[in-house]
Amino acid sequence: MNKMKVQLRVSWLRMKLAVWILLAAIAVSMATGIIVNAALDSDPQQDAQDVAAAVGELREITGNDELQIEVPSEMENVNVSSANMLLTLLPLLAIILPLQTFRPMMNFGDSRRRYFTGLLGVYAVSALLLALVNSLWWPFEQNFVRIYSQTYNLIEVFGWEQFGTVGAFIYQSVFYFFVLTLFNLLFSGLKSPISWIIWTVLIAAIPIGTSIASLRVHVADFFLALLFNDSLINAVGINLGLSLIFIAGAWLFTRRRTF
Repeated sequence: MNKMKVQLRVSWLRMKLAVWILLAAIAVSMATGIIVNAALDSDPQQDAQDVAAAVGELREITGNDELQIEVPSEMENVNVSSANMLLTLLPLLAIILPLQTFRPMMNFGDSRRRYFTGLLGVYAVSALLLALVNSLWWPFEQNFVRIYSQTYNLIEVFGWEQFGTVGAFIYQSVFYFFVLTLFNLLFSGLKSPISWIIWTVLIAAIPIGTSIASLRVHVADFFLALLFNDSLINAVGINLGLSLIFIAGAWLFTRRRTF
């Protein structure tokens, strides 16, 4: 049997339980949200008015006319897009596969180089599929799901819709691949002291960067360039450039792995 097919089969066997559990959770969550919202037939504006009336009654009871509670003009529960919930697979893939597929592929007689190349192929296909699913789901979500339930989607949160359907798909693909390669780096060398240093640096980077005023701007600029970039070409370059760095680091760990 072709070794790439074997790796795909091994990857699926390691992931299928997590995939089915996640799909079931998404289906239940979506169905419950639609049913509850349709059954209650709630009016967000009326809900806000009810809260304002309750605040007025509380002022009368307490005798405190200065009591102030900011009440939005409309209130509505906002849920995560069902397609976005699938993105939980990104860290799961990049954690489970490096830890669970290396030894079976080595026992099958595969080389580390072929194993690593195949793993990157699985990541690339996964990133493209998840981006495609969310891109196809996005118009359905806007035109149907939001009749019954208010949701938010990463496409609009990060402003990727400005690039059109194809551009949003490309932006998602490179960002999802970036996430996969980052987690792959972190879990490809768990027994290496160098990996521990990388973990420490990444865990400390954000809190330290956001607590020091001189670094805060640079941290914000980094995430803006990574996720909110107004140039699709720049966004693709940054995400793929960082992915290549993570791939190189993961390969250094993988070529010395014995477990």
